[in-house]
Amino acid sequence: MPIQNSTKIVRQEKISNQVYEQLLAQIKSNKWKEGAKLPSENEMRQEFGGVSRISIREAMQKLKALGIVETRHGGEGSFIRRVTSENYRDMLFPMFMIDKNSLQEILEYRMVMEVGGATEIAATRITKEECDALEEIVVRMEQNADDIKVFAHDDIQFHMGIAKATKNNMLTNVALFMQDLMNASMESIVTHLGMHDGRYYHRLILEALRYITGKKQLGLCASMWLRLWTGFQS
Repeated sequence: MPIQNSTKIVRQEKISNQVYEQLLAQIKSNKWKEGAKLPSENEMRQEFGGVSRISIREAMQKLKALGIVETRHGGEGSFIRRVTSENYRDMLFPMFMIDKNSLQEILEYRMVMEVGGATEIAATRITKEECDALEEIVVRMEQNADDIKVFAHDDIQFHMGIAKATKNNMLTNVALFMQDLMNASMESIVTHLGMHDGRYYHRLILEALRYITGKKQLGLCASMWLRLWTGFQS
């Protein structure tokens, strides 16, 4: 399976690094799906202008070290590795490799945090200044017509603001730890679910944080996540 002629080698930089970066870019662009077999070593050498076998092997070793590529025994070749939630434990694993099943698990994590966790606690501790900061984010989301990347970023910042409003260092640190994962996953979630529900429910959550506490707040979040979960599974 040959590589398209989109590669360009600049000799001043270490060759294996250039090969690695270009292969990584092609994987990020979904040139090869999960489980797909990569071109052979000879095919890669030809497409990269006759670079050495060592350069190809060094580039492939980097991809294997990141967990993106696996080599199967018996001379089958190298393949794009299938990603599951188990890979999240390895922070070297690139976040762009998350699949739909993994996104469902991320939604479940957010449901736990925001229905029975951070949001309920924040509702009893949030300050006016913190509410005003969340208001600015929600307004941006409401005015965003089609920029999924910005919308996803604002979604993450909104919920980071809620985590900080809990005044609970453990909850805040967990949210910070998960932020890189969320940065990659939210674009996929927004692409799949659209922005309409996000605008609606983030406004409701903000108003609830301003005016409602206790069980009403919990019921609001539960309703939101039930709708989102149903939409994602369909």
